[in-house]
Amino acid sequence: MKTITFITIGIVLTISISSCKKDSTNPTNSPNFTQLKIGNYWIYERYNIDGSGNATATGIIDSCYVEKDTTINNNIYYKVIRPEVLVSNADEKFVRDSLHYIVNEYGKILFSSQNFTDTFHHYYVTASTTDTVCEVSIKMADKNFIVSCPAGQFKTYSYKHTFLMYPNWNSQGSPRYMDTRYAENIGIVTETFPFFANSPNYVQRQLIRYKVN
Repeated sequence: MKTITFITIGIVLTISISSCKKDSTNPTNSPNFTQLKIGNYWIYERYNIDGSGNATATGIIDSCYVEKDTTINNNIYYKVIRPEVLVSNADEKFVRDSLHYIVNEYGKILFSSQNFTDTFHHYYVTASTTDTVCEVSIKMADKNFIVSCPAGQFKTYSYKHTFLMYPNWNSQGSPRYMDTRYAENIGIVTETFPFFANSPNYVQRQLIRYKVN
């Protein structure tokens, strides 16, 4: 049980939620939290956040940008390049703005500017077939929460992961959280990375500059 477990969201069951009913209305009528246009970019620095909430800059810089658009299932998606957490390779995501929702090519909801009620995704993280690490739920939270980062001060909405840690894994408390905070007409302002279950610390990506059109 002393094994260090890294809580990730990419290797567990992904629950695809259809967004077809949201596609009947022109998405340009909704607030823009994505700024999905080829050539737009966001530059972030990674910060170590200790158990008391103190942030220390790491000097690691992440460059994220919209590379191109493409058609998938008769819808226009944008290829967004974002560095992966643990390796130097780029993480490629295909996303689109679907009337108050941001979704990927599989229909998974990544954000909503209006739905602060529904749980979008729910799953469990396990260390083995008999050892559950935590129960995870994802929904929108913290509407109009003010965040300060090197790029400035922004009013944000949080796409929040809540981790209810099981007894064998709750030495650092329960629940624990990860959130990705979006600002209207900007995009992602801060982003919390997956964490180690036996450490109180987090790594957070904070916006330092950007160009959006």
